[in-house]
Amino acid sequence: MNSEQIEFKKLLGQTQKEASIKACLRVGDEQLECSGKVVHAHSIQRGKILESIADGGGENEGKIYHLGFSPAEDMQSMQPEFKLQGIKKFSTFTGFCGGHDKAIFQPIEDVAFSATTKQQNIYAYRAAAKELHSNLESKTFCEVLLGDKLNVDDFPPHYQMMLPHIKRGERVVPDFILEVILQGEKNHNIRIRHMQCGHSISELQQICDNLTNAIEREESSEFEHVYHALEGAFPIACSASFIPYFDHDGRRIISKQEEQRVAQSSAASHADMKNVMLNVFPEGGKTHIIFTFSKGNLSFKASIERLLKLEDEALKIGLSNIVLNYVENSAYGPKYINDNFSPDQIKKIAEVFAVSAIDRDKFRKSDINLFVARPTATTQRLVPGGSGRER
Repeated sequence: MNSEQIEFKKLLGQTQKEASIKACLRVGDEQLECSGKVVHAHSIQRGKILESIADGGGENEGKIYHLGFSPAEDMQSMQPEFKLQGIKKFSTFTGFCGGHDKAIFQPIEDVAFSATTKQQNIYAYRAAAKELHSNLESKTFCEVLLGDKLNVDDFPPHYQMMLPHIKRGERVVPDFILEVILQGEKNHNIRIRHMQCGHSISELQQICDNLTNAIEREESSEFEHVYHALEGAFPIACSASFIPYFDHDGRRIISKQEEQRVAQSSAASHADMKNVMLNVFPEGGKTHIIFTFSKGNLSFKASIERLLKLEDEALKIGLSNIVLNYVENSAYGPKYINDNFSPDQIKKIAEVFAVSAIDRDKFRKSDINLFVARPTATTQRLVPGGSGRER
């Protein structure tokens, strides 16, 4: 890592620290008083799931791979890659006090998974809560970046009309004017992101409230689950909430018009919500898959029913497409990845992940199957750019 990369990471870390939120999402809970001390809660369970996936352990902290980005050497782009991280820190968020973290998730942490409705509700709730907390921090991050420009329109319509002509070289303006216009465009995009975070927060809070009522009061939920189990405990896990614009095959299931509505406003009712929660985890010799979504989201339900009718290999490829295109909070066993995929395949996995991570309106269909048979060989290939150290 060169000096520019180190400085970039330092500045990013400082901004993220300023935007961090440490508050219990269940404050005001009638059934359990908040303990007051917010903990680093795992969105993917450490003891039962991450430890089973990780390499190492014992006296040394176990480590997993996750997909992420690092700045390129020339600092002109961000490069996707598998990154090594210890399980104590991976997938944590500061969204619960110790009391609520224990009380809410005990039925899935201390009890074997048996796919009961309550357990599936809890898994879905944790995924939605993690995404809610992420959006709260993203919204604050935008506010930190914008400062006093949060409510200032420094990218008026005539700048918006002018900029494409400038970028194509059809119009020339003084450098100081160009700098103002480009900064205005940047601030405008951050304000759009700030607004979208607000819409997401509103919907995710409603989802969390509905699932909480179902879990704690056994009330009927506006959300349903589709559960499937793969034979074999693959060392892959994820917990995520996302809006799927495409199905596993890259076909649109949310129209362009509906996508614009989602970007510009919150859903009017639970039935209109497009958020989907996905949990994947190995336990008891199987890999469990839970899709949770609004009962009104019929197009997504139909797409999952199509997926589950496929033969085993095609189903696993389709599921891999969903995970790589929509999920950032995922963990993989390092030895499993290194032993089962060639360097070219590993690079391709990262590239598929990068496409939609950068632009959520894009879907990269591939023939990658993440759920392959466990290796029997003892040799281990090294991921390009990897050194076996935490990065």
